[in-house]
Amino acid sequence: MQRKNIQADGLDEDTLQIPDMPESISTEELLAQLDAVVRPPEEQESEESAVQEEEPKASDDAQQPEKEENIAEMQAETQAVAPDEQQELQTAASEKNDEEPPELPPIDETTMALSIPEEDETAGMSFLERAQYHARMRRREQTRLRRENARRGAAGVEVPYQPMSAFDIRMTVIRLAIALAFLVLGKLLGEWTSASLLFYVVAYLITALPIAAQVARNFTHGKYFDEYLLILIASLGAFLLGRRPEASIVLILHGVGKMVSDLVLRSTHKSLSKQIDFVPEKASLVNMQGEERQVMPAEIQVGEFVLVRSGERIPIDGVVLRGEGTVDDAVLTGASEPVAVVKDAKVLAGSLYTGSLLLLRAAERFEDCAVNRVLRVQEESAGRRASLEESVHHGAGRIIPVIIVLAVLLSIIPPLFNSGTSMASWVYRALTIVVVCCPTALMISVPLSFMGGSGRLSQKGIHVKGGEAVEKMAELRMVVFDKTGTLTEGNLRVKEIQTTSDFNQESILALAAAAEQLSPHPVARAVVAAYQSVPQKVSEFEEFPGRGVRARIGNRNLLAGNRKLMISRGVKGVPDIRGTVVYVAYEGDYAGAIVLEDTVRSEAAEAIQGLKSQGVLRTVILTGDTELPAQQTADAIGIDTVHYGLLPEEKASKMEFLLRTIPTDGTAAYVGDGINDIEELKLADVGVAMGVAGSQRTADAANVLIMTNSLTKLSEAVRICRRTHSIALQNMLLVLLIKIALVLLTLLGVATMWQAIAADVLLTVLTVLNSTRILGIK
Repeated sequence: MQRKNIQADGLDEDTLQIPDMPESISTEELLAQLDAVVRPPEEQESEESAVQEEEPKASDDAQQPEKEENIAEMQAETQAVAPDEQQELQTAASEKNDEEPPELPPIDETTMALSIPEEDETAGMSFLERAQYHARMRRREQTRLRRENARRGAAGVEVPYQPMSAFDIRMTVIRLAIALAFLVLGKLLGEWTSASLLFYVVAYLITALPIAAQVARNFTHGKYFDEYLLILIASLGAFLLGRRPEASIVLILHGVGKMVSDLVLRSTHKSLSKQIDFVPEKASLVNMQGEERQVMPAEIQVGEFVLVRSGERIPIDGVVLRGEGTVDDAVLTGASEPVAVVKDAKVLAGSLYTGSLLLLRAAERFEDCAVNRVLRVQEESAGRRASLEESVHHGAGRIIPVIIVLAVLLSIIPPLFNSGTSMASWVYRALTIVVVCCPTALMISVPLSFMGGSGRLSQKGIHVKGGEAVEKMAELRMVVFDKTGTLTEGNLRVKEIQTTSDFNQESILALAAAAEQLSPHPVARAVVAAYQSVPQKVSEFEEFPGRGVRARIGNRNLLAGNRKLMISRGVKGVPDIRGTVVYVAYEGDYAGAIVLEDTVRSEAAEAIQGLKSQGVLRTVILTGDTELPAQQTADAIGIDTVHYGLLPEEKASKMEFLLRTIPTDGTAAYVGDGINDIEELKLADVGVAMGVAGSQRTADAANVLIMTNSLTKLSEAVRICRRTHSIALQNMLLVLLIKIALVLLTLLGVATMWQAIAADVLLTVLTVLNSTRILGIK
């Protein structure tokens, strides 16, 4: 069994320090004090109302000067607001003064900005004023987005596709409807009249100017070739060829396609990114005297007491000391139903609590909480695109200039070799091919497929770093497992205590618990938990990763660890015991041994079978255990290969060896708890950290976070990723085949430009809808 040194985790003594608390006050006494000090909000409100009823009316007169000072302060702050908002704030203030409220507390600028509901901002405005207000807000938002995108572009970060807002969609509908009306009027007046020409020009300008403006903006940002340039070239060419109605129809259909696809995208974004505050801004901290104060969650130290009331989100990962209710942690773990709170259970930051007053002890630093690891993974997912996404993105950028060149050649070469054909006819065909080759469907549907897959995994409590992790999980061929805590329950229990003539079982357990009390390793925790009394204090402590510990009690030296430690320290007469064993040596002499056992997870065999049915060819165990327990676990659940007796550095080397020597046609994953296997997670193509244990280093090293210990989530993740990759490939092949067919029809003179753009719009909508099917995968 491997052991992890505290210093190797990067944790110093300050990090692990627990706040000083009076030893004379127990946790039970604290709970009794809290019953007297902390009361439910209903009782506090009833007492406050009773006190207010007893106050004489003269207090209202005494508060009148304070009210006037607060009103003057609010008016002074109002003058600092932007000129176009002063009138609104003054109107709101005057309305409040007319109502003569009983109390007007001091209001800062932030509170004033929040005091006006968003839906009432345009109340009392005329139609023209309301339109001007919305236009001003829209310009501000567009300016902010342009600045943010420019900053990200300068930093080399790819700017993600942004669907149109609801206001933009409404304005586009109005613009296209007006253009269509002018187009119909021009058609009714005849083809060659001056009035019809005017209507055609107006209709074309209404639809083409926004496209031209977008092309100009792209040029200023160094983006020269995209779908907007192709559509603008095709429509302008059709207009100059005398096909004026068709030029406008092409632009109108392109706008309709963008709107429909963006409506689907907006609904998908909304379903994927739930606007939930994972962690509250403030936490209720309570000391040993029952005094409560509000702090930021980041200020909470390990071991401090936190109060959570019904309807609040838990601010820190902690252990329940008291409380009856349920926690809803679906946003983290994907659990379908709330979980009942029990004493000594661990609850996660960001979970929604419902029930009686909850008291918990902080178990993690705020930065190491599970919710922060999830948020870290989500932040990094934006820059982790799948190779299929990269191919589509770079391929579209490279093929557009080629399309333009081929269109020019197509419009020139055929008329030169066949004088009987019209150049205008070949120019029209070339422009139609430009429309056919517009990459909108590919550029939207393929990334959306991977985004939908990531969203579906998040709903299941499986958080991945973008499309890259999804694609690698879909191509998984080898899975390497850590044993303890991953394939087994991790709840080690003492099975047997072997003694020598000088020591009995109780003394062996006492010595082992004293030596192991400062070690965070699961074996050490199991030994300490088995010892019912308080271990003796040690004056010296040293841990040897993967072997054991050395401790000093008074002037006596203790060793507790595996057989390798005993032999390396010159301890004689150490027997070779099969299983997970902690040997104990006292003053250099062998004293006895503690044999521990673990339980294989009930779902492990089913999960391994599920992985193999999904295309995984080889499964491996890397463990520091001895041969017998490792092989028993492998045989019980169907693991192919076992590598046992490994030190931490040997596990990393063995993982690297497996990646080099075992031939696979796909990727390899390492699955562990993210505590003692950071290097292995980094080495693997896909690092999978299971459970809520770990730290920020875990989030940095892993590609996938599964926020439960259930191994069935692993096979479920592979299944969803394979389905996601399959749908992305479906979209790509469908688009390519349809476009190849349209190109052939265009060369034969069968397809027209408006038919090509209509087919592209329909194709975009179909592929987007196909991508969203991922969200419905069971």
